[in-house]
Parts: sequence; structure tokens; C-alpha cells
Amino acid sequence: MRVSETCKVRQISIIDVSTPLIVPSFSSRGFTEFKEIYTSLKDYISDVSLLSAYDIYYEMQEMDIYASDIIFIDSGGYETQAIKLTATSDDVYANRDSSSIRTWSTELHQSVLDNLQSLSQLVLISYDNWDKHQLTLSQIETAKSLFQRYPYFASNFLYKPETPESAVINIDNLLKYSHHLTSFSVLGITEKELGNSILERCHNLIKIRSALQEQSIEIPIHILGCLDPVLMISYFLCGADIFDGLAWLRYAFVDGLTLYQSTAILMQEDWHYSESELNQLYSIKNLQNLRQLSHAMNKFCNTKLIQEFSAWEKVMPQVLNLIKNAGLEVEE
Repeated sequence: MRVSETCKVRQISIIDVSTPLIVPSFSSRGFTEFKEIYTSLKDYISDVSLLSAYDIYYEMQEMDIYASDIIFIDSGGYETQAIKLTATSDDVYANRDSSSIRTWSTELHQSVLDNLQSLSQLVLISYDNWDKHQLTLSQIETAKSLFQRYPYFASNFLYKPETPESAVINIDNLLKYSHHLTSFSVLGITEKELGNSILERCHNLIKIRSALQEQSIEIPIHILGCLDPVLMISYFLCGADIFDGLAWLRYAFVDGLTLYQSTAILMQEDWHYSESELNQLYSIKNLQNLRQLSHAMNKFCNTKLIQEFSAWEKVMPQVLNLIKNAGLEVEE
């Protein structure tokens, strides 16, 4: 498959929003000062953001959640998971254990959705039940049943592994029932469940996008939990359209790299700022970086010129080598 075929402007049906989209996320999981973070940064995310229904229910009762023109509403499954001692890099700054996790259910999730207002364009993500696995067709039917209750909001079907033993999704079964995907506005897959390695994830994205294209299905693909610029470029070139994550609150984006703040402080000589000032400074800088990347992605959809990613030229040779190894044909 050629990169000119994988990278296109695609529409999120119902709300008729164009992709590609990069979506900064907010979550209480791992952020004890969640309310303060959201309050201080919400004015900088006027275009698009992601919130969790769990946080809307427990943390944001008296807050204005409609700060962005477009808001993705995650189902809350992520926030119900305890931080494990064998934490991955995504949980480096997390300090919450299972004792602080409150009750969550499909009923509470729907109570949040029932009270949403059309003050922003909303994309609802299907319920992510971490404790109950379903076969592919059952997942599709459950999501359809949920979204039928909210016909004026865009629907994002989050496809999950079918069994507790499976760490990744069953792509063959997803494609077996791909004709059902036209019922949804977006197909969602978490980055880690797309494959066991970055190369496998890129290969699987190409496989999914190629199969959908053969059926003339141009549904946007949302990679949840990925906001690393280098990986976003890689997955975008392989056929993904929407990205969200918390990396913009945890790290610093510098010259195409995702760094610990301490490293960025030394590289950019920002050592005179206080810690609280640095958190705000790098979050805002990261948002500017993400907007620049979003602009480059949108331009690439029209020009198909790799030069659109010149701001990331230090890492683009590796990105191109990755996607070629994954099976993508790149016209340079």
C-alpha cells in the first residue's frame, strides 16, 4: 500500500469534523492535582480535547467542561485501573493506588452521557469494561446499542482484545465484521493493543487501512494513548487519523523527541524557572508543538510531501525506515 493512499482527509460523521486530529487528554489517573491542571490549561485547548466520563462524574461537577470546540468523551475505564508497581513509562508520575478508585459502571457512565449538552461537538467513546471481555461481534452490538441512545453525538467504537489472555486485538475478526464499522463515526484502538511492537503496530495499521479501503470504508482510525510526536507521525503515515494521550502533561517535546522535563531544562537552559512554572511552561510549549504537527499532517494529506515534516527532520529518516519495514510504499 502507498502512503498516498493511507493518508487522506477523512470525516468524523454526524459532527462532520475533518481529520487528522491530535487530541490533548486530561485524566485524574496519575494526576493528583487534576482540577488545578485542567483549570490552568483549558483555555489553551480551545480546538479539541479529551475528557473522561469518570472524571466528569467525580471531579468536574462544578466545572465548565465545554472549553473545546470538539470534545472526545472517554468511557472511564482507564481511570478505574490501579497503578501497578511494574508501571510502564505512561505511569511514571502516577502515585495512586486501588484504594482511591471509586465505583464505576455502565449505569454511571450513561448518567454522564445523558446530561451532556451540545455546547461543543462531542465524540463518545464506547464503554471500556476492563473486567469483561467480549467477542468482536458482541462488542460491535453493545456499542451500537449504546450509541443509539445518543444519535446527535459522533460515535467512536473502541475495539478491544476478545479474551483476558489476549494482549492485542484480533485483527482478522475485526476485518471479518468490518462492514459493521459503517455504523460508527470512528474506529478506536489503544496503541498497546494494536501490536506487541512498534513495527507490528505499523504493519497492523497498514493491514486494517488496506482492507477498509478495499471495501471503500473511509472511517477515521483513532489511536488512543499515543501522543508522542515521532510515533504519531509513524502511525499517521500508516493510516491512523486521530491521536490522544497524556504525554503533553508528563514530558517535554523538543526537536521531535519526547524528553523528561529535567533533560529539556538543561537543553534549553530553563533552569531559572520554578517547578510549578516549568510544568505550565512545557505544557503550553507542547501544545504549540502538537498544533504544528497537526498542521503538518493536514498539509501532507494534500501535498504528499515528506518535507512537510521538516521540523522533525532529525527523526524522519528513522520514521521512514520504520514504515517501509512495515510494508508501506513511500513516494519520495
